[in-house]
Amino acid sequence: MRKLAWVVILVAAPALGNPEGSAVPVPRGCTGSVSLGSFRIAIRPSAKAPTLPLKSVSLIPAGSRLVWDPVHIPPQASEKEEVVALLVPQGGSAVIALGARKAGSHAEWDLPQIPQVIALIVGPSGLSMGKVKSLVAHNEDLLLQLADYAEQTSEVETLVQELADAETSGGGTGAALKGFSSQFGVAVPKLDSTANPSQQASLLLQTVLPAANNYDPLASTATQMQQSVGLAAAVAGMFFGNGVALAAGGTALFANLKDVMFPGTEFRSAFAQANAGDALALCTRNAAMKSRTHLAYLWAYRVPDLTPPVVALAGAAHLAIGSKSTVKLRLAEGSSAKDLARAHDWRLIPTVQGAQAAVRVSVASPDSLEVDLSKSKAPAGEYRLAAGWDWDPISLGTVWLHPYADFSRVRLVPGSSGKLVEGSGIATVKLTGADFEFVDKVQWKKQGSKTVKVSGLQFDLPSGKGSGPQSTMDVDIDTAAPGSYALLLSQSDGKAQEVPVTILPPNPTVSSLPVRVNVGADRQSVRLDGTGLDRIQAIATAAGPLTGSGTKQEWTGEIQLKNGAKPGQRFPLALQVKGLEQPLILPDAIEVVGPRPHITAVRKSMPGNLGVDLREDELPAGFTLGLVLQVQNLSGRPRVELGCAGGGLRRPLKLSPDEPAGGAAMSFAGPGELYLSFDPGAIGYPGCAISAAVITEPEGRSDEMKLGRVVRIPRLDQFTLTSEPAGPSAFAGILKGTDLDLVEKAGWDAQQGLPIDAIPTPVPGEPGKQTLRISMPWPAPAPHAPLYVWLRGESEGRKTGVTY
Repeated sequence: MRKLAWVVILVAAPALGNPEGSAVPVPRGCTGSVSLGSFRIAIRPSAKAPTLPLKSVSLIPAGSRLVWDPVHIPPQASEKEEVVALLVPQGGSAVIALGARKAGSHAEWDLPQIPQVIALIVGPSGLSMGKVKSLVAHNEDLLLQLADYAEQTSEVETLVQELADAETSGGGTGAALKGFSSQFGVAVPKLDSTANPSQQASLLLQTVLPAANNYDPLASTATQMQQSVGLAAAVAGMFFGNGVALAAGGTALFANLKDVMFPGTEFRSAFAQANAGDALALCTRNAAMKSRTHLAYLWAYRVPDLTPPVVALAGAAHLAIGSKSTVKLRLAEGSSAKDLARAHDWRLIPTVQGAQAAVRVSVASPDSLEVDLSKSKAPAGEYRLAAGWDWDPISLGTVWLHPYADFSRVRLVPGSSGKLVEGSGIATVKLTGADFEFVDKVQWKKQGSKTVKVSGLQFDLPSGKGSGPQSTMDVDIDTAAPGSYALLLSQSDGKAQEVPVTILPPNPTVSSLPVRVNVGADRQSVRLDGTGLDRIQAIATAAGPLTGSGTKQEWTGEIQLKNGAKPGQRFPLALQVKGLEQPLILPDAIEVVGPRPHITAVRKSMPGNLGVDLREDELPAGFTLGLVLQVQNLSGRPRVELGCAGGGLRRPLKLSPDEPAGGAAMSFAGPGELYLSFDPGAIGYPGCAISAAVITEPEGRSDEMKLGRVVRIPRLDQFTLTSEPAGPSAFAGILKGTDLDLVEKAGWDAQQGLPIDAIPTPVPGEPGKQTLRISMPWPAPAPHAPLYVWLRGESEGRKTGVTY
């Protein structure tokens, strides 16, 4: 179907009048121009049908009525002004003049045929129908001229309206030009923000009206039109310059009108801007009128003659309350989303019950719409997105409205904190606790630092943004540095909410596994070696109750093995680590083994030629001794460790059966018995206590058994009592032997002895042998009485094997 056009021709001296007694609001000012007044121009298809604004109608059926309603007209306008409607029927037949009406009051005309072009002509002092009929009868090209002029005017009107709305709302010209481009399919050039408004306006007009390419935006006429520095005002001012208006295709049209209409008429360009409600403010340039000249203002509008596009929402549409959201469309072949710009009365209709809610909808791209809920009162729920197309309803599909989520209870899902460990690389963690469907940005920052550095993070929604409620969200976090951080979750409203997270130090490590525990024991010691063990708050195991504490490198405690545990069983350890929600599991960390070996008794075998008596717990250094250890739970190939404590350790001695080491040896002496031979002086210094422990694998080490204290004793070969006096009732004696420096006193019993002042003297020709001069009381208690000696530091004498 061929497109049709509306044309309004206003002839005023200087403008239309206002109906007497009417009370109407003054229209808002025109952008970069002056207002001629505001009007409602509407269509009603039948007596019972509602009227619709002309600019919202896509197809005018035959039999409709054209409705003219002045809203605000300057009071000085003439009451004689009349308006005539002209109709050019579809198919290009003769123009029909519909008659004259008073321009300052409500008027209606019947449209007998489907119109291709409709014109409204207003005269200052009444109109001659003869001249009107002459105009339409003798100008066959008038239809095409009106249609071309209407189409070009409509585009400039829309451009100015978009720019003016953007400047008022602060939305920026970029979005306005994008919407204009989408609606008209015009590739709008990128503007230089440093250029002045007139230069930018010239570039835009050259794009919309290519015929105006030679127009100079700096010419004096255009400069006078620009009363504002805004881009919308600059575009409007340039359009009202005759150079642009006529270059846009209006030259022949203005000439035809001038020749036929009243002599002395000057025609000027005009276009409409949206006013309060559905009224239109007619705008023109502010220029002085020549004397004895009538002004005629030409405004044209083309109705597109379109049928509703076949279009539906491309999928489930979930929208955030109070925001602007983009929804994708599914278009049938031949349908265009930009045609939906002509739809009106957009609303949300509840699918169950409730009141409908008005909503603003605009074309966002060739396959999407922008739904503006910033001023909508619709509550959360399920709705149908509907609109009006002329007088018929259209429905695009179902949408769901959701409030923005409150992230105050957002947390990591159990187990996710275990991934946030220093040195783990990029860890993907899962958040829960809210609906994340409208999250469009995730950042994070270090807590407590003086310099806050915010970094962006990658995130993933299970179904994608705006695809319905989603109770989880994955976020990628770099674990390079430990510490406390805050995730900043921003939804499409741009407001960031903080969610605390912590990057933990490396998890504790344990190197001394498995820990072996023995059956048959009550409470047993447990020791773990590793790193970060001070972060362990508790340890649990199915092997039995376990308690203890640790430092960074060592954890010690006790375990009570549960009843019924059998050798060969293995149990895990569950470490409750500070900062981890879930325990750190060490598999097979506890191994149950048989009972530990236990030394029950020791039998000693001493050399018979020591020369000095030994006490029960003494082991003489320099002599090879024999000992038998009686051991319970002896199995396999045991080892014996000999050590010395208290007097200084010479070197520990480790013995295995039939493997002599360091002059010592160990062998089996019978069932449960081990025979040891060793020199105590090779193990410890005099004064230390030698102990033995038996080790079997895997049962472990027995408790230590004390074998005796290492002592150093002299060896006495000969004692000679001389007749040389050594004081009152004392005679001198001579001792011969080795290590005589140990002897401090001498006497005939263990309680009384005389101090020795001499020092040992080496015996010539007998290496290692010594003699020592001593004093002895006289008389002796008996013939051939044994000698007693006191070793240094002792309070009681020792019986020796020598006599006088």
